[in-house]
Amino acid sequence: MRGTAGDPTRSPYRMEAAPRVSTNLTQLFARLIVCAVFLPTGARHLFTFEIFQDDQARRIEKMESRLEKRVESAKPAKKVALGDAAEDKQAARNPNEFRALSEFALLLDDAHVPQPLMIAWAIAIVEFAGSLALLVGIFTSWFTPVLALIGAFTLWKDVWPEIEGTRPWEWSTLQTNGTVTWLAATLLPISVF
Repeated sequence: MRGTAGDPTRSPYRMEAAPRVSTNLTQLFARLIVCAVFLPTGARHLFTFEIFQDDQARRIEKMESRLEKRVESAKPAKKVALGDAAEDKQAARNPNEFRALSEFALLLDDAHVPQPLMIAWAIAIVEFAGSLALLVGIFTSWFTPVLALIGAFTLWKDVWPEIEGTRPWEWSTLQTNGTVTWLAATLLPISVF
């Protein structure tokens, strides 16, 4: 037997991947990489606490008080009493300790974005939930443009000031890894989209 019926040069025992399979695998790897970048970042922003310097802590408290005033004005006049356990926990907390997303809120505040703390919360939730949704493959067309914008903003506000004015061969390993990671975090969601 020389070949298949349609093509005499092809062997019936030769295995080839269909073009659609390679495209699907490429998309899967791109989604995995985007998830590997944004999922830990979103989890860190949402679930870890960091100690900030005094001036940063004051700025964060000011942002929180502005947010609380807006939330209180939107709520009805009904008051909720705090339990003793909540008051003890609040008193034992370090006054300079805030969620890690407050660091991103400070970057947003430096960029003169209105309501930086609320937007930082939204971004952290999108980073976490969006990367999980992207990993599963749902709502891809909704989350990928937003993740690309978050990656571009982080590249511009967090990475660019460190590497501005230096040549790539002068970058430290940390600067190189940060630049490549956030460049990929900007471009890969666009390719997945």
